[in-house]
Amino acid sequence: MAKNKHKKKHHPGNRHRNAGPRAPRAQTQDDKNRETNTQRLGYTAGGAAATSVVGGLLMKQGWAPKTVATGLTLLGAGLGWKGDSAAVRSVGVGTMSAAGAQLALMLWDDHDKKADPPATTTPATASQVSGGAKKQLSNGDGGDLPSGALESAFNRARLAMAVGG
Repeated sequence: MAKNKHKKKHHPGNRHRNAGPRAPRAQTQDDKNRETNTQRLGYTAGGAAATSVVGGLLMKQGWAPKTVATGLTLLGAGLGWKGDSAAVRSVGVGTMSAAGAQLALMLWDDHDKKADPPATTTPATASQVSGGAKKQLSNGDGGDLPSGALESAFNRARLAMAVGG
């Protein structure tokens, strides 16, 4: 049997007859200014650290904490958005991140304080109730309870136990 003489040879891609290896690409200005991931992380961490130092100094001088955090967040956002170089943008992102986190924590803290108002009632003393000598009331004194309230509570508990048993 004769072998198939019409088999196609597959060449990868579009090979030209005279094509040689590509020449190395010339380095552009953008490639020279490109930062590595480690450099970007360092700039971002530096921006966050500088934000904490500057924020602390401003608060020591009497600035309101929320004003400082808001201002530094906006400054960081501006640097991250319109920075001239990649390093300035990374510092801006770190600044915005650190100050924004502080602002969020302060706002949550205020929200928690509004949700749980502090207790303003204080326990009554014996002198306040009966005008006698100063003595802290205990549970057994019955100073705030009307007469007979304790006995009726015990009777209700006994009835509930009898019905349940």
